[in-house]
Amino acid sequence: MGSILDRMVVGVLPAVPKPIVRHFSRPYIAGAGTEDAVRCVNGLNAGGAMATLDILGEHIFRTEEADRARDGYLRLLETIVREKLDSNVSVKLTQLGLKLGVEECFGRIQEVVQRGSDAGIFVRLDMEDSSCTDETLEIHRRLRERFSNVGVVIQSMLRRSLKDTERLAKSGANIRLCKGIYVEPRAVAYQDREIINRSFIACLDVLLRADCYVGIATHDERLVFEALRLIQRHGVRRDRYEFQMLLGVDVDLRKILIDGGERLRVYVPFGE
Repeated sequence: MGSILDRMVVGVLPAVPKPIVRHFSRPYIAGAGTEDAVRCVNGLNAGGAMATLDILGEHIFRTEEADRARDGYLRLLETIVREKLDSNVSVKLTQLGLKLGVEECFGRIQEVVQRGSDAGIFVRLDMEDSSCTDETLEIHRRLRERFSNVGVVIQSMLRRSLKDTERLAKSGANIRLCKGIYVEPRAVAYQDREIINRSFIACLDVLLRADCYVGIATHDERLVFEALRLIQRHGVRRDRYEFQMLLGVDVDLRKILIDGGERLRVYVPFGE
């Protein structure tokens, strides 16, 4: 039923007037321009939160659009340095032309990661739907052969994720762990929320035991509770993990974590 509803929403969304879309998305998107993103991140930094900036856009199928997206991220890295923002960046590989070809995409993301390395800024490869998982993990592996300022995402809803986590943990990868938001078939992903949560904790346990740096990305207070228990049990230092949340979602829990001395990063999308 949920997947049917999701497809219906996706089908009608292009027909919704843009002013209405903007109105309902306002709490979750910093704005259309870089100046909006800077203003938002400055506010978050002042409140004790770090940020990760994401330029809206994915599933690009034209070379010139992928080049434009790459150039946008290169300028964004310069802005982070110039404005002295406490922020890194998150990039969707289909925005850089993954569907046009792996090597073409690799060339663009390598430029972004290189520029980030030069500026001392971390670059996170966002994880998209399951059709992109293998290619994203392979590009991440190749980038890590040259760079230390790059990480990737694991989605606990995917049936493969515990094995992927165990492999990444052996290499000491920097991981953002989240549940996942894509509508996936049962053969690929767990459909039961409790199983997805148990998978999340199992993956987190592997990463913490391996002393990987982990971005614990969740708004589910049950998972926050279980994560803190694992952190305490394994004696994990606070500089080896952070909590991560989306802009505009559960600001109260965000404040509780920050007030409790936890490091927290907010995912800040911006753009048209």
